Amino acid sequence: MKKAIILALGISVFFACQNKQKNDSQTMADSVSAYKPTSDKFPVMQADSQSVDLGVITQGDTIIHIYKFRNTGNMPLVLSSVNASCGCTTPSYSTSPVQPGEQGFIKVKFDSKGKEGKLSKTVTAIANTTPAENTFSFKVEVLKK
Repeated sequence: MKKAIILALGISVFFACQNKQKNDSQTMADSVSAYKPTSDKFPVMQADSQSVDLGVITQGDTIIHIYKFRNTGNMPLVLSSVNASCGCTTPSYSTSPVQPGEQGFIKVKFDSKGKEGKLSKTVTAIANTTPAENTFSFKVEVLKK
């Protein structure tokens, strides 16, 4: 009897989690489509600097840089994802729509563990801009410990 109850609970949790994921995906799709650009209304991502030199660090150090951008368009700018070129770089970003005239951010954390030499890394932000891909980059030199 206990096995049947545990099995029933397990199945219920499984289907509840799948339903939650579908609802979350639909909610995200709905919110992004609400900010779809038109010919007269569109967001524009204007970055302070899309490419930076982070200087010299020692192997094993971690460095953080924040790219700031302003929405110079006439509708809210929505970042749907931000992806790094490798696993050593971890991005985070503005999750709320960036209103016209307001500022947003993309924060990157670079871990130099196991890295050495002069490196270039990129981060690609997908947004409701035209074009949708917005590329940011940084250079860093990692000295052997």
